[in-house]
Amino acid sequence: MQSSGQQPQENRELEKVEVEDTKDQAVAPLYEFPADYQGMAYPPPPSYYQNMEVPSERAPLPLQPGMPGASSMPQTMAMQAPPFAPVRYPERQATIKKSRKWVWIIVSLFGVGFLVTCGLCSWGGYQLFDTVIKQESGATDVVNIYFQSVQKQQYAEAYQNLQISGLTLDSYITLARASDTQNGVLLSFAPEQPTVDTNSSTGPDLSKWTFTVNVTRANKSYPVLLTVESTGGSWKITYIDRY
Repeated sequence: MQSSGQQPQENRELEKVEVEDTKDQAVAPLYEFPADYQGMAYPPPPSYYQNMEVPSERAPLPLQPGMPGASSMPQTMAMQAPPFAPVRYPERQATIKKSRKWVWIIVSLFGVGFLVTCGLCSWGGYQLFDTVIKQESGATDVVNIYFQSVQKQQYAEAYQNLQISGLTLDSYITLARASDTQNGVLLSFAPEQPTVDTNSSTGPDLSKWTFTVNVTRANKSYPVLLTVESTGGSWKITYIDRY
């Protein structure tokens, strides 16, 4: 058992140690360097690097392609890039072509209609032209037959082509013979292009034609004006200015 005089002295030493520890902890830095770096400033001074030990052996460099011991794998395979997901671009939509079927159908219909119209017009024109030719030919035939009979002095046959109001066969023969005596016998005749009679209200009348015939006789030449009409299904001379 310690005396009372020694106990206070020990207590005072313990208190002194605790106070000093407390001071040390207050002065101690917030962080500590490892044992190797204690007592050094950071960053280290140049002298630190001068005193460092340099290893005598250098670390080996990585093997290059083509060197002994290097892998025989091609460089492209050795340096292969890491896999990545392929980029998918949006596919280009095919251009939708508008159908021109209806256009061709309409054009075809117009073409067919045009051809049919042209065909009908051609047919109508041909029919009209054919009718005009037939009418003109019938009237011209009567004129030629009449003058051919007069040239042969066959007056009865020539009279069969006449249909003149008030003119009888006997009176006609008298007039025809008087013309032969006065102007000479008929030597030749030449009909000109006939003209068709035109009515202002109904248009051309293909049943009535007008002729001018140039007559050459032994003593005289002169034009003869005639009108030829279709009567009763046959052509007749309905007017003549000279015999």
